[in-house]
Amino acid sequence: MVRPPLTAAVSANAAWCDVFCRISGVSGAFGPHAWTAPARTPELFPDAVTLSPDAIAADILPFVDASAGCSVKDSFASLDLPGFEVLFSATWLHFPVRSSSGWPSSASPDPSFVHLRGPTVAHRGPAAVGLWNFTGDDWAGAVAGAAAAFPGLPIVGYERGDELASALAYGATPLGELRVWVATCQNGPHDA
Repeated sequence: MVRPPLTAAVSANAAWCDVFCRISGVSGAFGPHAWTAPARTPELFPDAVTLSPDAIAADILPFVDASAGCSVKDSFASLDLPGFEVLFSATWLHFPVRSSSGWPSSASPDPSFVHLRGPTVAHRGPAAVGLWNFTGDDWAGAVAGAAAAFPGLPIVGYERGDELASALAYGATPLGELRVWVATCQNGPHDA
Protein backbone atom coordinates (compact mmCIF):
# COMPACT_ATOMS: atom_id res chain seq x y z
CA MET A 1 0.00 0.00 0.00
CA VAL A 2 1.25 3.46 -0.92
CA ARG A 3 1.14 5.96 1.93
CA PRO A 4 -0.55 9.35 1.36
CA PRO A 5 2.64 11.39 2.02
CA LEU A 6 4.37 9.41 -0.75
CA THR A 7 1.57 10.03 -3.26
CA ALA A 8 1.64 13.74 -2.28
CA ALA A 9 5.40 13.85 -2.95
CA VAL A 10 5.01 12.06 -6.29
CA SER A 11 2.17 14.29 -7.48
CA ALA A 12 4.04 17.42 -6.32
CA ASN A 13 7.08 16.36 -8.34
CA ALA A 14 5.06 15.54 -11.46
CA ALA A 15 3.30 18.91 -11.18
CA TRP A 16 6.69 20.66 -10.87
CA CYS A 17 8.02 18.83 -13.95
CA ASP A 18 4.88 19.82 -15.86
CA VAL A 19 5.14 23.51 -14.88
CA PHE A 20 8.86 23.80 -15.62
CA CYS A 21 8.57 21.99 -18.96
CA ARG A 22 5.55 24.09 -19.97
CA ILE A 23 7.46 27.30 -19.19
CA SER A 24 10.31 25.89 -21.30
CA GLY A 25 7.98 25.25 -24.25
CA VAL A 26 7.32 21.51 -23.79
CA SER A 27 3.75 20.48 -23.01
CA GLY A 28 3.20 17.30 -21.03
CA ALA A 29 0.05 15.31 -20.30
CA PHE A 30 -1.26 13.61 -17.17
CA GLY A 31 -2.57 10.09 -17.69
CA PRO A 32 -3.91 7.63 -15.12
CA HIS A 33 -0.47 6.12 -14.43
CA ALA A 34 2.08 8.70 -15.63
CA TRP A 35 2.84 12.25 -16.64
CA THR A 36 4.51 12.18 -20.06
CA ALA A 37 6.00 14.69 -22.51
CA PRO A 38 5.93 13.81 -26.21
CA ALA A 39 8.94 16.07 -26.98
CA ARG A 40 12.28 15.90 -25.22
CA THR A 41 12.20 17.84 -21.95
CA PRO A 42 14.80 20.37 -20.74
CA GLU A 43 18.08 19.01 -19.41
CA LEU A 44 17.82 17.40 -15.96
CA PHE A 45 14.03 16.97 -16.28
CA PRO A 46 12.45 13.57 -16.99
CA ASP A 47 10.41 12.81 -20.08
CA ALA A 48 7.95 10.91 -17.87
CA VAL A 49 7.06 10.57 -14.18
CA THR A 50 5.07 7.59 -12.94
CA LEU A 51 2.05 8.46 -10.80
CA SER A 52 1.15 4.95 -9.71
CA PRO A 53 3.07 1.85 -8.61
CA ASP A 54 0.96 0.00 -11.19
CA ALA A 55 2.51 1.91 -14.12
CA ILE A 56 4.07 -0.25 -16.81
CA ALA A 57 6.19 0.47 -19.88
CA ALA A 58 3.05 0.66 -22.07
CA ASP A 59 1.79 3.58 -19.94
CA ILE A 60 4.93 5.55 -20.80
CA LEU A 61 6.91 4.57 -23.89
CA PRO A 62 4.22 5.26 -26.55
CA PHE A 63 3.85 8.81 -25.20
CA VAL A 64 7.51 9.97 -25.09
CA ASP A 65 10.45 10.27 -27.46
CA ALA A 66 11.98 7.01 -26.23
CA SER A 67 15.21 7.41 -28.20
CA ALA A 68 18.61 7.27 -26.51
CA GLY A 69 18.75 9.81 -23.68
CA CYS A 70 15.06 9.62 -22.78
CA SER A 71 14.63 9.61 -19.00
CA VAL A 72 11.81 8.26 -16.85
CA LYS A 73 11.28 8.97 -13.16
CA ASP A 74 10.04 5.67 -11.72
CA SER A 75 8.41 7.19 -8.65
CA PHE A 76 7.79 3.87 -6.91
CA ALA A 77 10.91 1.97 -8.08
CA SER A 78 8.57 -0.59 -9.64
CA LEU A 79 9.11 -0.37 -13.43
CA ASP A 80 10.79 -2.71 -15.86
CA LEU A 81 11.81 -0.65 -18.89
CA PRO A 82 13.38 -2.57 -21.79
CA GLY A 83 16.21 -0.62 -23.43
CA PHE A 84 16.69 1.55 -20.34
CA GLU A 85 19.13 1.37 -17.43
CA VAL A 86 18.91 2.89 -13.96
CA LEU A 87 20.76 6.21 -13.89
CA PHE A 88 20.33 6.65 -10.13
CA SER A 89 18.14 5.80 -7.15
CA ALA A 90 16.97 8.28 -4.52
CA THR A 91 14.63 8.51 -1.54
CA TRP A 92 11.39 10.49 -1.26
CA LEU A 93 11.32 12.60 1.91
CA HIS A 94 8.91 14.49 4.15
CA PHE A 95 10.51 17.45 5.94
CA PRO A 96 9.48 18.74 9.38
CA VAL A 97 9.25 22.52 9.71
CA ARG A 98 11.49 23.36 12.67
CA SER A 99 11.99 27.08 12.29
CA SER A 100 9.91 30.11 11.43
CA SER A 101 12.93 31.91 9.98
CA GLY A 102 13.70 30.70 6.49
CA TRP A 103 15.25 31.63 3.22
CA PRO A 104 13.49 34.53 1.49
CA SER A 105 11.69 33.79 -1.76
CA SER A 106 11.53 35.68 -5.02
CA ALA A 107 8.90 35.73 -7.75
CA SER A 108 8.86 33.35 -10.69
CA PRO A 109 7.07 33.13 -14.09
CA ASP A 110 4.33 31.00 -12.48
CA PRO A 111 2.59 31.68 -9.14
CA SER A 112 2.84 28.01 -8.13
CA PHE A 113 6.57 28.27 -7.42
CA VAL A 114 9.17 30.58 -5.93
CA HIS A 115 12.94 30.70 -6.08
CA LEU A 116 14.55 30.38 -2.68
CA ARG A 117 18.38 30.39 -2.82
CA GLY A 118 20.60 29.37 -5.72
CA PRO A 119 18.85 26.67 -7.76
CA THR A 120 16.48 25.73 -4.90
CA VAL A 121 12.79 26.08 -5.71
CA ALA A 122 9.61 25.60 -3.66
CA HIS A 123 6.63 24.52 -5.75
CA ARG A 124 3.03 24.17 -4.55
CA GLY A 125 1.74 20.84 -5.83
CA PRO A 126 -1.76 19.41 -5.45
CA ALA A 127 -1.31 18.27 -1.82
CA ALA A 128 2.23 19.26 -0.80
CA VAL A 129 5.02 21.75 -1.38
CA GLY A 130 7.97 20.28 -3.23
CA LEU A 131 11.45 21.47 -2.27
CA TRP A 132 13.49 20.86 -5.45
CA ASN A 133 17.11 21.37 -6.52
CA PHE A 134 18.34 21.85 -2.95
CA THR A 135 22.04 22.47 -2.45
CA GLY A 136 23.96 23.00 0.78
CA ASP A 137 23.21 21.87 4.29
CA ASP A 138 20.81 24.53 5.65
CA TRP A 139 17.71 22.34 5.60
CA ALA A 140 16.09 24.40 8.37
CA GLY A 141 16.29 27.59 6.29
CA ALA A 142 15.17 25.94 3.06
CA VAL A 143 12.23 24.12 4.65
CA ALA A 144 11.13 27.20 6.60
CA GLY A 145 11.37 29.28 3.41
CA ALA A 146 9.19 26.78 1.53
CA ALA A 147 6.68 26.71 4.40
CA ALA A 148 6.55 30.52 4.53
CA ALA A 149 5.96 30.75 0.77
CA PHE A 150 3.13 28.18 0.85
CA PRO A 151 1.84 27.84 4.42
CA GLY A 152 -0.21 24.93 5.67
CA LEU A 153 1.03 22.21 3.32
CA PRO A 154 3.52 19.40 4.00
CA ILE A 155 7.04 19.90 2.61
CA VAL A 156 8.38 17.02 0.49
CA GLY A 157 11.25 16.28 -1.87
CA TYR A 158 13.77 13.60 -2.72
CA GLU A 159 17.50 13.28 -2.25
CA ARG A 160 20.40 10.88 -2.68
CA GLY A 161 24.03 10.69 -1.58
CA ASP A 162 25.37 13.36 0.78
CA GLU A 163 22.20 15.46 0.49
CA LEU A 164 20.13 12.45 1.60
CA ALA A 165 22.39 11.92 4.60
CA SER A 166 22.14 15.59 5.61
CA ALA A 167 18.35 15.61 5.10
CA LEU A 168 17.97 12.56 7.33
CA ALA A 169 20.25 14.16 9.93
CA TYR A 170 17.97 17.22 9.83
CA GLY A 171 15.02 14.95 10.64
CA ALA A 172 13.42 14.21 7.27
CA THR A 173 11.26 11.08 7.14
CA PRO A 174 11.95 8.65 4.27
CA LEU A 175 8.80 7.82 2.29
CA GLY A 176 10.03 5.40 -0.36
CA GLU A 177 12.52 4.78 -3.13
CA LEU A 178 12.48 6.18 -6.65
CA ARG A 179 14.63 5.44 -9.67
CA VAL A 180 15.51 7.45 -12.73
CA TRP A 181 15.91 5.38 -15.88
CA VAL A 182 17.64 6.50 -19.07
CA ALA A 183 17.27 4.99 -22.54
CA THR A 184 20.50 3.41 -23.72
CA CYS A 185 19.35 2.49 -27.22
CA GLN A 186 16.86 3.50 -29.86
CA ASN A 187 13.41 2.45 -28.66
CA GLY A 188 10.37 2.57 -30.87
CA PRO A 189 6.62 2.19 -30.44
CA HIS A 190 6.97 -1.57 -30.87
CA ASP A 191 9.04 -1.71 -27.68
CA ALA A 192 6.17 -0.50 -25.48
